[in-house]
Amino acid sequence: FFLPLARGTLTPMTYMPTLKLAALALLASSTAALKVEKPVVKPVLKLRGGVSAGDVITGGALFLSASVGLPALAGGSDALFMINYPGFDWAGYQAKWTAESKSYLDTMTRFFGGALLLAGALQYYAKDVMAAKPYYAILTVTQLVFAGLQIFFAAPTAAMPSVHYVYAGMNAVLAVAGAMAMI
Repeated sequence: FFLPLARGTLTPMTYMPTLKLAALALLASSTAALKVEKPVVKPVLKLRGGVSAGDVITGGALFLSASVGLPALAGGSDALFMINYPGFDWAGYQAKWTAESKSYLDTMTRFFGGALLLAGALQYYAKDVMAAKPYYAILTVTQLVFAGLQIFFAAPTAAMPSVHYVYAGMNAVLAVAGAMAMI
């Protein structure tokens, strides 16, 4: 212990409480300045290059929603089918249709495009507010449903069935990524 050397002089014992208070004040001010962040959950399964299966299904589903939804909404049936059926004589195919049929297809295509874009927007914002397993489960089921629709309904009656099988394949790959993301 330190003893006073002379009356009225400061020793370590006399200014120690002051140092403790200063240290506590400094510590309190520095911790108040620190931000508490949400813990980051690391994906269990990573694919090559550090991309997770969750990244694949999220990004892939958003890409499909945007790449099909935007042309369908903005350009209607002409834009969507000219993009999706490369090399196909879409104008000649439609020449046999009535004006009413063309108008109906165009309206339904734009409706479909708008719905896809809204679903993509909901998906984008849901990722941050939903638990991972239900989020990936919903995406997985939707991709399986879309693959089934492509195979059993769209391809058998389509002008170019191979296009629908390609989309079904993409949906199936995304569904597998979704199942992996739930593990």
